[in-house]
Amino acid sequence: MEITTKTQTSQYIELLARLIALDASFLTLREKIIFHKFLLTDDEGNSFEDEKSFTERFLSLTITSISLVVKRVFPRANWNSSDSLKKVRISQKIMEVQNIKSTCYLDSDFPAMLREMKDPPFMLFYRGNLEILNRRCVSVVGTRRAFPEALKATADFSKAACDDGFCVISGLAFGIDAASHKGALLSQTPATCAVLPSGIDIITPHSHTRLAVKILESGGLIMSEYLPGTPSVQFRYVQRNRIVAALSSCTLVVQAQSGSGAMITADFALGYNREVFFHKECFTRELPGKIGSSEASSPKTFVSDGAKVISDWADFKRSLYGE
Repeated sequence: MEITTKTQTSQYIELLARLIALDASFLTLREKIIFHKFLLTDDEGNSFEDEKSFTERFLSLTITSISLVVKRVFPRANWNSSDSLKKVRISQKIMEVQNIKSTCYLDSDFPAMLREMKDPPFMLFYRGNLEILNRRCVSVVGTRRAFPEALKATADFSKAACDDGFCVISGLAFGIDAASHKGALLSQTPATCAVLPSGIDIITPHSHTRLAVKILESGGLIMSEYLPGTPSVQFRYVQRNRIVAALSSCTLVVQAQSGSGAMITADFALGYNREVFFHKECFTRELPGKIGSSEASSPKTFVSDGAKVISDWADFKRSLYGE
């Protein structure tokens, strides 16, 4: 019994240390790893035997303490140990109540594709089956205001992808994202992952809660890099897009306007040395570009630079494998 209690305490402290390191958003991935390691031992280098001693030591830390640990000064960082502890304890409680799981860059089950990023997340929170990411994955993205033909093309493509053993990655948003998840769910072998721009406990958009439930019921996956309880704000959508791009070896843009989130995802994919494809529906009925967007971020420019245009799953496979 005593051994079990010690193990549970150790696991709880480990989780708290990870959440605290994650909450220090001004740190780089490397610095978070260093800070996390520092949090786990006292000033003599011994592991904490109880939460009280861990907490007392942590509450004594200041931004100067962190600077000394990671060897970098943070003149503009606004960080308080007491506020951070309150925040991560709320997140930890949400995880406990809602049975939310997590993985860390330090863990063996952290998605291998994300390790190839220049800026991988320190932690991922998830519900569902993380192992579906071991399948070959394809990211499917596009506009929230897609035409009916593009929505059908998306659903058909995603169903065929899952039928062929792939996992479909997208962002649970309106339009193309939702169609990609729904199409995957029509397969006899469904596998789809939704990446959120908010905490895993806050389904975004809320109206897609039922779709999220269906994804989980099918054996799929919902994930987020943010602490549970974190709301969605504009910059987090862009950060989410980089994970959508990185999880797959290839990204398909079904229909999108220049300067849109889908095109940002395509740009991320190229930056991660992934392949980018465009569906012919992207050019059948083109959408006007966002005000102030550059022509360099348009689908036509991507294609002129070498991105391939495909018409369906079979065409995609021929282009992907050079058949």
